[in-house]
Amino acid sequence: MSLQGAMSTALSSLAAEQRASAVIANNIANAQTPGYVRRELPRSENLVGGTGQGVATGVTQRAADTVLAAASRTAGGASAFASRMQELLGNYTSVIGQPADERSLSSRLGALEEAMTALSVTPENAVAQSQALAAAQDLVDSLHAMDGAVSTTRTEADLGVSRDVDAVNTALQNLKEVDRQLAQAAARGGSTAEYEDKRDSILADVSAKLPIRIYDNGPGRLIVTTDGGNTLYDSGTVHPLAFTHTPSIASDVRFGGVAPYTAGLSGVTVDGLALRVSDSGSISANLTIRDQTMPNFADMLDQVAGRLAEAFQDGDPTVSGTVPGLFTRGGAAAFDPAQPMLGMARTIAINSAVDPDQGGAIWRMRDGMGAATQGNASSNKVVLGWLDAMEQNRAFNPATGLPSSMGLSQAAAQTVGLMQGERATWADRAATRASIATQASEDLVNKTAVSVDEELQRMMMVQQTYSASVQVIQAAAKMLEELSALRA
Repeated sequence: MSLQGAMSTALSSLAAEQRASAVIANNIANAQTPGYVRRELPRSENLVGGTGQGVATGVTQRAADTVLAAASRTAGGASAFASRMQELLGNYTSVIGQPADERSLSSRLGALEEAMTALSVTPENAVAQSQALAAAQDLVDSLHAMDGAVSTTRTEADLGVSRDVDAVNTALQNLKEVDRQLAQAAARGGSTAEYEDKRDSILADVSAKLPIRIYDNGPGRLIVTTDGGNTLYDSGTVHPLAFTHTPSIASDVRFGGVAPYTAGLSGVTVDGLALRVSDSGSISANLTIRDQTMPNFADMLDQVAGRLAEAFQDGDPTVSGTVPGLFTRGGAAAFDPAQPMLGMARTIAINSAVDPDQGGAIWRMRDGMGAATQGNASSNKVVLGWLDAMEQNRAFNPATGLPSSMGLSQAAAQTVGLMQGERATWADRAATRASIATQASEDLVNKTAVSVDEELQRMMMVQQTYSASVQVIQAAAKMLEELSALRA
């Protein structure tokens, strides 16, 4: 190799190592930057006519791993689903309490049984009558509170869907801009690493809200779809999600139900097509709570409220036909087992005929709701009839998860237990999925993030190569000086 060739090769090596040094320095500076993927500078021998003519450098590349990135997004979406389920169920069950709590449905039903038992011993005692009525009212209040918690949780979930939809639509618009910048950088022959980082961060945020599939067909030709096939983004065109928030959702309203039990609850759509609900992403979790979990809880409560009213109507010999028992539907109507129980927990009330605050007579707690006048003060026949009716097994809808036949006390305990069990299940799943998501994220980070120690080692090698190139230039320069001296 000629001296001129040696100097040219060394100079190209110096330029390459300077670029490599800048890339490594940038890696170290961004070691703690979220979403930053390690950069690498491709280098190769520059061949001219089959002869080496120095060092050639390419466009700065990212040390990305699409497989690990997809696995991390999937695990993150599953974790977000479980976390949202745990959060909403935790909020709900904090209202209803554990079966043994004084305010729980089963405890309130037990308190009513105790008060009715005490009344059966001293039926003439006005205090015992008032205590039994108060226990019945507490039970009604408990059913109302649990039903109200169902409504609140469904409304909260619906609002969560609305917020998530807005966040996804904003992210898709941001993705459009980043994808445009990426395509421009690629067209100029520049590095697209910065824009790829931003794009991956946006896609990770979207995947936490709904599961997505990504098809990267090159700069400006990215396609993003849901796992159900809905296109969200296609080569610069955004297909936004559509959803309408419902400010208040009653417990007996059903998505896609039949009037009067539907209030036009909105689903999530893309280009007019429904978004499929799956076990991933916070949007699906919110919809699952709103349209499946909480309605099922409401059905359980309605079943308990309906059978409670039925028991006190069946056990009261003074009522028949349209005359209501101790517990009424809507404040006046008698319970009709032939009618749907939907909304019973929300509408159950104490019969005004026995409530002094509503102009009723407290002695009907002893003589029955249909009694026109006071009977034998020491008779406990009606009270015993109620107690016996409470103990009888009654039919329940097994589709809710409840046993098909049981007494009221068992039904109340089962209802609260199933609800708390659902919360516990999702708490366990949330912990497990969070662990899996953390591991997937760590695997991705370990493969693509910056290791300062490794970068410093690479920097030392660059410095050594740079120093060697300098020495070659110095040696070539000295030889040229000596040749010039000889010619002189």
